[in-house]
Amino acid sequence: MAKSRKAPEDESTSGLTQSDLVRLRMVLGRLGRMLRQQNDEDLPYALIALIFAIHRNEPVTAKQLAEAEGITPPAVTRSLARLEELGMIIRTAVPTDRRVQEIELSTKGERTRVSLLHKREIWLTKHLEKLDADDIGLLLSALPALERLTGFDS
Repeated sequence: MAKSRKAPEDESTSGLTQSDLVRLRMVLGRLGRMLRQQNDEDLPYALIALIFAIHRNEPVTAKQLAEAEGITPPAVTRSLARLEELGMIIRTAVPTDRRVQEIELSTKGERTRVSLLHKREIWLTKHLEKLDADDIGLLLSALPALERLTGFDS
């Protein structure tokens, strides 16, 4: 069993042990992986992540996507080419600079995004049904802190 030593001290982790941090990291990581696995679209995770990033930022350029997702421009270019082959995106030249293209999800890309979300929500609902009302309440009360932690509160 892991030793229960204090985590590196700062305001955000005061009172947490190293064991607490490991548990939190492991549980959040596992939950994220389990949700990402709810995919029968036969798409690799990199393409799925790009579909969601395009939706959050559209219309968006390849350069903006690379910066937002923290990946290299060549990787974005390859992934966008694949999404275009699959009919998931639409590219439109920017009128002020015809060399730059704005990217948006096509109808098929949007349907795929919604389908992925729906499958994840079905999985989550099914698994939340295994918890009692007190556990659900604890999860809901933790949401504001988790949103701040992930930057989704902005």
